[in-house]
Amino acid sequence: MINDFEKQAEAFHQELYREYYLAEAGLKDELSIIPIYERYAHLFGEDVVRELLGLTQDRRRRYLAEWVTLEYLENLVKGMTESISNAMRQATVEWEGQQIPYHNLRPMISNEADMSRRHRLDELEREVTASANPKREQRLSKLHDRASDLGFESYIALCDQLRGLDLPSLTRQMRSLLNDTREIFYQRLEESLSGIEIRVEEASTCDILHLFRGRRFDALFPKEAMIPALTTTLAGMGIDMAQQENLELDIEPRPLKSPRAFCAPIRIPDEVKLVIKPIGGPDDYASLLHEAGHAEHFLNVDPDLAFPFKRLGDNSVTEAYAFLFHYLPLNHHWLHRILGIEDGSEFVRLARFQKLWFLRRYSSKLLYELELHTRLDGAEERYVSLLGDELGVAIPPEDYLKDVDDAFYCAQYLRAWIFEVQLRRFLENEFGAEWFTMRDAGEYLTSLWRRGQELRPEELATEMGYEGLDAKYLVEELVSTLSDARD
Repeated sequence: MINDFEKQAEAFHQELYREYYLAEAGLKDELSIIPIYERYAHLFGEDVVRELLGLTQDRRRRYLAEWVTLEYLENLVKGMTESISNAMRQATVEWEGQQIPYHNLRPMISNEADMSRRHRLDELEREVTASANPKREQRLSKLHDRASDLGFESYIALCDQLRGLDLPSLTRQMRSLLNDTREIFYQRLEESLSGIEIRVEEASTCDILHLFRGRRFDALFPKEAMIPALTTTLAGMGIDMAQQENLELDIEPRPLKSPRAFCAPIRIPDEVKLVIKPIGGPDDYASLLHEAGHAEHFLNVDPDLAFPFKRLGDNSVTEAYAFLFHYLPLNHHWLHRILGIEDGSEFVRLARFQKLWFLRRYSSKLLYELELHTRLDGAEERYVSLLGDELGVAIPPEDYLKDVDDAFYCAQYLRAWIFEVQLRRFLENEFGAEWFTMRDAGEYLTSLWRRGQELRPEELATEMGYEGLDAKYLVEELVSTLSDARD
């Protein structure tokens, strides 16, 4: 019975991921998930959910219960999900006599050097974002209501219990991170913005996008060297990308293609898509490396694993593997060996501040989402106030729902950031600062990837000799590297 259910669940997953890939890669005009959910509606009935919620004694069924419950909720709001996605995909704005797709605005904002033009582009983007907020709020309200109907105290309790996030502990650790990094963050914020001739009190998040675009470093990160940098990095660990026939690299710049890079593991491990829409510069490298971390994980999963361990489990694990690759350009040894950069200190200085920015942003998002999922009234004001206080720049109120992923995915990102530092320290202790050049390191990572997501990051960290998942290593690294004037 359970094996047949898992086979059908895996078939559903493959169809759904293929649909998202085609739409987000710009290979079709519209996202169409409603027919897929309707074909597999028997998997997400309330009776199925309640039955599985009562069978969580072992790990395999716990993962299934989490997945079925969250998909049951998504099935209830699938029409709104599809409608919002397609509205944003089809939206355009008028700019200098041309109709510009909404999805293309973010790269344009990043690349726009003129502050007034950048802010005008940002206004146009925010107007489109705001147009979908009534439907976003309706969708979220329905998720909240149905969580209570399933017997959970709240949507927060549902997510925390099913995903094993330990939100109280994570919240305490992230509050400490915000407190411990506040002084150095504000110092670096003023310093970094002054470098592009912007005063902090005039800055908005669109200016931060431009700051982190880092156009002055483009010469260090040439577009034509991006794929060779990835293949050389993997080769150093004994991984031949050319032999990975189950991987497709999609870097074509299509008009409807999402500006956000992503990995689509359609059939694990047999069909994995790595998708990126290059805009130029160091961010392209970071995005490619990040998604390559996901891709190598899914490509190397043991095909004999049960569906819940191949596809489900705690996504903090795959996000940690992605971050491990994402932050290779912060390693001076990698910059020198792979790109031939003799002195990358200025770039590394900015990239470390960028990492701190995102960590503070996601820590703030966690605090905000805990309030958002308690009550929707006044959420827009709380979003602007809370994130503005922790990030020090003007926060667009229109993003108060667009900036929220379902089921506290922000918490899984934060757990991944914590685990990535612990994993990287382990690799450096075992294989040296240039672990990415060691076949033994590649074999060790492959042994982790083969296990899919059967184990949680706490368990993997314990195997490496830690006492579980601990943010102190992350905070120590942030404070020490950002306080070091030499970087």
